Amino acid sequence: MDNSLTKTRIELLLLFVLYLFILPRVYMDYDMGFWREWALTIHHNGLANTYNSTINYFPVFIYALYFYDLLQGTDANIIHNINNIKCLFVFFDFLPLLVLCGFRQKILNFKIPYLFLLLNIAYVFDSMVWGQIDSIYTNLAFLAIVVGVFYPIPSMLLYTLALNTKPQAIEFLPVMAIVLFYSIRNLKTALTGVIAALGLQFILLIPFLKTGGAAKLLTITSHLVGLYPKLSICAFNIWYLITRGNPYFINDNDTYLLISYKAIGLLLFSIASLLVLVPLFLKIVHLRKNNLPLNPKTYETLFLATGLLCLYFFYFNSQMHERYAHPIIIFFFFYAVVSGNYKLYILASIPYFLSLDKCFPDYLPIVHYKIIYASVVIAIWYTATVVYGSYLYYRLVKESKL
Repeated sequence: MDNSLTKTRIELLLLFVLYLFILPRVYMDYDMGFWREWALTIHHNGLANTYNSTINYFPVFIYALYFYDLLQGTDANIIHNINNIKCLFVFFDFLPLLVLCGFRQKILNFKIPYLFLLLNIAYVFDSMVWGQIDSIYTNLAFLAIVVGVFYPIPSMLLYTLALNTKPQAIEFLPVMAIVLFYSIRNLKTALTGVIAALGLQFILLIPFLKTGGAAKLLTITSHLVGLYPKLSICAFNIWYLITRGNPYFINDNDTYLLISYKAIGLLLFSIASLLVLVPLFLKIVHLRKNNLPLNPKTYETLFLATGLLCLYFFYFNSQMHERYAHPIIIFFFFYAVVSGNYKLYILASIPYFLSLDKCFPDYLPIVHYKIIYASVVIAIWYTATVVYGSYLYYRLVKESKL
């Protein structure tokens, strides 16, 4: 066996075990209270009756809670050991690196300094401290994108799982479409992928069909937009710089410059996204037309464009939570791996971690969140990330045309 591969597997395993051993016993009470309540509901009423309750999360996490119930067995264990569900979230923090570094594979032929990601507190804080599930949909979508270059059908299955974890996975749809446009070369592959994805979707919904849960899930999905009609929910984005007062207490349906805040945010996001997606699409069209493989510059463009798309989604739209910036970390990391430029990755990690810690006070000994205008400072930092990331992207696009 390759000694470097063995070393990588040992390091990943030991670090994973270490993280489980030191897993903080603190968590975000508001979120973990829901996980505890929902786990008890599923335990008492059965998986099939999940959506005949107040539960409004998508099936992948529901299955996770169901298996957690099976492992715990009793109400007392479910309540007492709820912190242990973080183990699943931490596993998904490791999953992309396990796939890309722990096995012989031809998906990414770059040397990946995985410890630079796994030792980044901004990357693991959401899973290990908050106890939130963002690592699941983020890393399923990440794997769907990188796998999709060579294996479109597994990619579509991974993305189906991501969409069935959190609705925020929809932000990756344009990039998924571009990647699949490159890798799908015949109608048979396209049909097989669609049928496989639909089949997986049906399997995920089977337990809920007889109880009307599938229909209720559809209703839940249709009402997710507008569930929290606030300008910002602790997402320290553009709205903290261009509005007066706390954006948390501003309704995003209120009028701002003749139209609603929500419409303005969506318009800004759409414009910024097109400016990023069009060059990526044109590059992929060129590669497909000439039957060329993705080169390092293309991978730089792919990772940077996807990271920026997620950043724009978080920065411009209303109703954003602080955790919706989570995907930028892994995509900017892999951009750094390919390009050798880690400045953007570091620049993005700092405001994301500070925003999480600000909303989870008293974890760090430094009470930075009590500084006057701390929210504005983080928003300015995110703005610098937007500006610098956009500059890198357009410079990359310009160089690629030479």
